[in-house]
Parts: sequence; structure tokens; C-alpha cells
Amino acid sequence: MKVYSLAGILALMLGTIGCGAGSGRFLYVVGPGTNSVLGFKQSPSGAITALTTGFSTDSTPVSVVVHPSGQFAYVANFNGQNISLFARDSGKGALTTSKDPTTGNVLGPFAVTGSPIAMAMNPNGQFLYVLIQTATAVPGNPGQVQASIFAFTVDGTSGNLTAINGSPFQTPAGAVSVPVSIAVTANSKFLYIADSAQGTVAGFVISSTGALSPMQSSPFALGTAPAFVAVDPQAKFLYVAAPTANQVLAFTLDANTGAPAPISGSPFAAGTRPVSLSVDSTGVLLVAANQGSNSVSAYSINTGTGALSQTTGSPFATGTTPVFVTIDSTNRFVYVADSGSNDITAFSLSNGTLKNVVGSPFNITSSPAWITSR
Repeated sequence: MKVYSLAGILALMLGTIGCGAGSGRFLYVVGPGTNSVLGFKQSPSGAITALTTGFSTDSTPVSVVVHPSGQFAYVANFNGQNISLFARDSGKGALTTSKDPTTGNVLGPFAVTGSPIAMAMNPNGQFLYVLIQTATAVPGNPGQVQASIFAFTVDGTSGNLTAINGSPFQTPAGAVSVPVSIAVTANSKFLYIADSAQGTVAGFVISSTGALSPMQSSPFALGTAPAFVAVDPQAKFLYVAAPTANQVLAFTLDANTGAPAPISGSPFAAGTRPVSLSVDSTGVLLVAANQGSNSVSAYSINTGTGALSQTTGSPFATGTTPVFVTIDSTNRFVYVADSGSNDITAFSLSNGTLKNVVGSPFNITSSPAWITSR
């Protein structure tokens, strides 16, 4: 079973993440080429124009999440081993240092133990979860290692983060562990992580305080190394990108326990090396970025069963080495991070059909690895 190195994971850029509903007028991009968030203004046609400056982070930003209110943005810094917090101007898209409204003190960065690889926020913005890729030895259990998930409550006024009691929470132990992606269900009841080394998806139950407890029978074996995990907006289905198998795995979720069960017809064929997934906010479309075939596959989701069927014209060509895909917060456009050609491919979206936006692909100043729309 293949295990992804740090360099490989940064190339794949895994994890997930909700950006919430909103105007969809700006994109925020991070990648290993610069210690900053790159911002882009989105035109009504879907074309993007770079904001005047990047917004400085700590070392090696790998994931960015915008709070559902649109007021704040959070960036996970892999080598900085912390989380940057920005105040966001919803009109201009600019990110600035966030300060405590009472004291005026700068908020963040927030230290974590180990290297964060991905983040997920529950839909109302109450909790932020940070997946740590660094695996450490399990005390009293020779030969076993495990990683962790830091959990924070989010102050809706300032964006400040406060550790939840019991955080960090441990991921399942194994001889090896390389967690790569994280997702939270829309009902805020369950959280899932993909571990490429263990070939599993682990499930957690989220309490009313945001604390995590392992799901019964977790972790769930996949038989292949996962690269990305995504959930639908009705909290009914779980989708996993399996790059070594060139497939997307699909599961139904038990409404009471959160346990996944394979959907009839799964796995579903994808392009070569699918490494990222995005589900639209209505739950009728899934898009997969195929790193090895320079394309994205688009699927209609059967809202009753969760089964996938490729849409007319799929797959659709992108730039070189696509590693991340997102359906924007208006459900009108699809944006793809092309790490090999240092650009963003943009598609307009209509009834599952993707059409290149005029001017696409849009060249950027560094290799993109993660895109969030707001």
C-alpha cells in the first residue's frame, strides 16, 4: 500500500473543507511556493484577478478555511506548526491581522503540536478542527504510532480560538500513520479523517461541546490508500478519493452512529490518480481532480442512494498536475489548482457540464495546492 510523503501530500494537497454559503466573490489560495495566502477577485463570469498583495502567513501554509460569517480566515502552517488568524474584509477580500476587540492585542498564531495538514469547520462556525500529520509513539505500546486532531471553539466576534477540553484527540494507532484529509458532516454530528498509510477512514462522534470520541468499529478499512475525504451537505454520504486505484469510493452514513457502508456500484471509476473531491452545496454534483490525467471528472449524485454517474463530457481537461478542486460557494463555477503549470483552471457550471471560463487557465505566482471560495 502506497504511503504519501510530505512532499507528495503537499503536491496532492489533501483535506477538506467547507467554505459556507456566501457571495463567492473571492478565492483564497495557498501552496508550498510562498508563505502567504494569495487572494483573487472573482468576476461575474468566473474570471479571477489577483488582489494587489498576498497576505503573509507562517512557514508552509497548506490549508485555508473561511468562517461561514465571512469575517475571518484561518490558515494551517505545516512547518510553522500553528494556525494563522485573519480578519476579512468581505467587500474587498483583504485579509488583515485580527485583534481582540477589547484589548487590541493581536490574536494568533495559535500553536499546535506537530505539523497541521488540513482543517475542517462545522457549518455554523462554532468549532474548528485541525488535523496533525505528525505521528508519535503510543505510550506503552511499542511499534505503534498515532497522530492527533486539535479542536477549538471559535469566538464569533473576534475569531479567537480556544482549545476544547480534551484536545488534542488521538487518531487510531497503527504501525504507521499518515493522516491526510478531514471532513465534518453538515449536521455537526460526525467527523472523518483519511489515513493513507493505514488505508482507512476513521470516524469520530462530535459532542455538543465539540469534543471527539471514536466511532464504534472505527477505523474502517478501505483496501487502498485514500487521498481525500468529503461528505455531502445532507450528511447522508461519504466519498473517498483513491488515487492508486483510480477510483472514488462511496458510502452511506448511518444517521445514528455515523458508520459508513459501501454504496451499491462503488467504487466508481475516475481519471488517473484522483486526489481531491468537492461536492456542491445542493448535494447533486461531485467533482474529482485527476492528478495523473490532467483532468477533472464530474459526477451526478443520486440523492436517494448516493451513487455516482459521470456527467456528459466528463472528464474535462485542466492544466498540468491538478491537485485540488473546489466548487465555488455560488455553485456556478469550478476552480482547479494546477500545481505543475502554476495556474488555476476555471470552469462555469451548468447542469453538471463544465465549460472553460474565458481567459482560463489563470497564471499565478506560485504552485497552488488549496483553494477556498467565499
